[in-house]
Amino acid sequence: MSKILVVVGSGNVHGNTDQLSDAFIKGAKEANHDVTKIILNKNIIGCQGCQACQHNGHQCVIKDAMQDYYSLFEDADVLVLASPLYFWSISGRLKSFIDRLYAISTDDKYPSKDTVLLMTSGSDEFYAFEQSVSFYRFLTKALGWNDKGMVLADGCSGQIGNKIVDKKFLNEAYELGKSIV
Repeated sequence: MSKILVVVGSGNVHGNTDQLSDAFIKGAKEANHDVTKIILNKNIIGCQGCQACQHNGHQCVIKDAMQDYYSLFEDADVLVLASPLYFWSISGRLKSFIDRLYAISTDDKYPSKDTVLLMTSGSDEFYAFEQSVSFYRFLTKALGWNDKGMVLADGCSGQIGNKIVDKKFLNEAYELGKSIV
């Protein structure tokens, strides 16, 4: 059994990204994994680059919602990064979460993690996810993390309160969740 942390970088609860994450979680729970989901709808300030964390026991001086997430990240075996596509990249919320992980690094080294990328987009253009996938691949390689897969759900639609993700992507996320070992 793995401990899985699903970080949803959208403040739109029950939106497309949240639905895709829930499908992954359903599969992971059926495979008897312990899953925690956080939705980044609380304020997380971006890293200030002050490096105080590197001199005071890896404690970030910014006191916001991120303080609640450090221990969840450290305890997790698998980190799932879930984001809507905003201007051909991951959301600013998710990027701030990733940047703030610097506080727990030691000599730019991070705890070993298996990772998953889940993304949604209204666009169905072939190039829509290029920047996000490139960033994710670079991030996992640079931090020594192990990519366990991606679900890139394009062509998502709907209005607030009535979001629509194609069932093929929901099934793909579910199966990916079940496949985590």
